[in-house]
Amino acid sequence: GQSCSEECKRSGRLCTDAELEWVNSCDELKRHFRCEAGCGHQVGVELPAYASSKTLDTYQQCLVSDIAFSKCDAKFAKTSRLCRCVSHTPQQAPR
Repeated sequence: GQSCSEECKRSGRLCTDAELEWVNSCDELKRHFRCEAGCGHQVGVELPAYASSKTLDTYQQCLVSDIAFSKCDAKFAKTSRLCRCVSHTPQQAPR
């Protein structure tokens, strides 16, 4: 699969690590993937994702993480990531 950075760039937008927390839930994954084998909790910076490879024990599961913080640049070849892209980076507060 692709990283969220790659996916967002392809659509002319950006990924920020903090935005990925908004899609790190089974309910959100089910809006975008079939999740035929339900939802599972895993640890990985490439989550949330759908396990799309038949070689995975978690095949057809939607995977979320309660522990690891998702990273935009992370990817795993056997899963499809759920990304949240933004139009621009948040403005920094003046100092």
